[in-house]
Amino acid sequence: MRIWLLLMSLALAGSVLASDLSTPWEDDPTSTPRYAETISWCEDLAEARSQVTYTTFGQSGRGRELPLLIWDPQGLQDPIACREAGRSVLLVQACIHAGESCGKDAGMGWIRDLEERGLDGVTVLFIPIFNVDGHERFGPYGRINQNGPREMGWRVNAGNLNLNRDFYKADTPEMQAWLRLWNQWQPHFMVDIHSTDGADYQYPLTYGLELRGNLDPGLTGWLNSYLTVMEESMVADGFPMAPYVSFRDWHDPRSGLNSWVAGPRYSQGYAAIRNRPGLLIETHMLKPYPVRVRSTRALLDHTVVYIADQGADLRRLAQEADARSTTPEFRATPYPLHWEASEESEEFTFLGVEYEARTSELSGGEYFVYDSSRPTSFTVPFYSRPAVDVAADLPEAYLIPPEWTTVIQRLALHGVVMQRLDEAAEIPVRSWRFRDIEWQQRPYEGHHPLEYELEPRNEVRRYPAGTMVIDLAQPAAGAAAHGLDPLGPDAFVRWGFFDAVMTRVEYVESYVIEAMMETMVAEDPGLLDELEEAKAADPELAANPWAIRYWFYERTPFYDQQAFVYPVGCLDDRAVLESLPLGD
Repeated sequence: MRIWLLLMSLALAGSVLASDLSTPWEDDPTSTPRYAETISWCEDLAEARSQVTYTTFGQSGRGRELPLLIWDPQGLQDPIACREAGRSVLLVQACIHAGESCGKDAGMGWIRDLEERGLDGVTVLFIPIFNVDGHERFGPYGRINQNGPREMGWRVNAGNLNLNRDFYKADTPEMQAWLRLWNQWQPHFMVDIHSTDGADYQYPLTYGLELRGNLDPGLTGWLNSYLTVMEESMVADGFPMAPYVSFRDWHDPRSGLNSWVAGPRYSQGYAAIRNRPGLLIETHMLKPYPVRVRSTRALLDHTVVYIADQGADLRRLAQEADARSTTPEFRATPYPLHWEASEESEEFTFLGVEYEARTSELSGGEYFVYDSSRPTSFTVPFYSRPAVDVAADLPEAYLIPPEWTTVIQRLALHGVVMQRLDEAAEIPVRSWRFRDIEWQQRPYEGHHPLEYELEPRNEVRRYPAGTMVIDLAQPAAGAAAHGLDPLGPDAFVRWGFFDAVMTRVEYVESYVIEAMMETMVAEDPGLLDELEEAKAADPELAANPWAIRYWFYERTPFYDQQAFVYPVGCLDDRAVLESLPLGD
């Protein structure tokens, strides 16, 4: 009898566990759970549901585990098995900005209920908390502009870095772990969930999608069809949505809406350079927290159904995009690295609220006051066609000397395939020398980014054994170009990864160079004409004796010919590339 009672109690406990899976937010819609409570709930869900696996994919700077829930209709949890089963992989992440927690609370209930939808052909990866250390900087004052929850996490990680500026430079342990997860699973669609700052308006959420040219054309067409269905479905649910709101004049809706192309430091921009569509969800921070959670849940519901229905096309187009990146035609076409706003626009009906401009008696500045009790609509220009501002001439291959280990390691995290040069070789390359270098005075995301002018160079360089050779006939060609072409806003050199070449390490005494200057002019009187032209073009040179001395010094064989020269070379001749002695 005692054994029977024990078995019954265990069975009842399992039954309770299987049925009592309400989320902490569902129990209290004004709050969001802490890290430990979230992890405990995820573990309980995985124990109760055979379709759900709980695991982790890395650690934060403070040693916290990065949580991951995997949902699959057959309980598959291995990426190879999911690919072999023909799954479309949907990656959803929340709390990259840990104070913006609606994605976590929406996603927990959403992944719990996936079993009821009878979905097939899709595997879901859900990261409930990405910025786990920032999440535990928990309190009521994390988001001054935000309407709930009562307490929340912090925007940046423990190292004070913004993970949603780190997708490309990948400084943080959290992002490096995420990139390894991406390479392992190679998701077909990504969703990154945030809450806005900014103006007041009627939309409970806005979205960012890469529809302006930095995503493969086939995938862009698929994404436009997806967007049409999402907009119609969300309106039917009572949650109208609009493109991410960025006004031409800050906070002034009537100034018109800007459209922008996300660079690879941002989530959806990074997905695009890896040939995958990404959705940025931005719930409106002034809406009540339950509205933000429910609207996010609605968009996740519609998204997973659409991917389950249209996943075969999505997988095919992703495969075609990867293949297209390997072609000679891809390398022969200028590759966009940056876009700028254009003056082309179209009319857009914006669901806003009445507002007025006021002048502060305290600050003296103008600011806007919104009245959410008076909804209205404006017909405004939508500047929806940004133009390519900077493009790269892609080589057949990049060459990186082996001493630049950090850059090589980061490229590997981006899925870039590299081969080693087995022996030293003289190789004709295209490269640059940096001029007029200026470092940003204030640090940004742990760096002092650079601005510079580029002087093109074509030369034969001797590259040592161990040099990494990146043949751009690969799916990650765009990811390599963003990091290695110095024109790119997220190029490694612009973030300061090559700062060591930006200096001269040998110097000359005045009495030595002055004597050499007299000899040089005596042997080549034309140098005086060149000097006068240089002084006329540069008044600072004309007024600085040391600048003139270094002008002469640069024309001696003693000058360091590698100073300010970019060590990365562009190899444009495929026949030369194919003749190189390369190993793994």
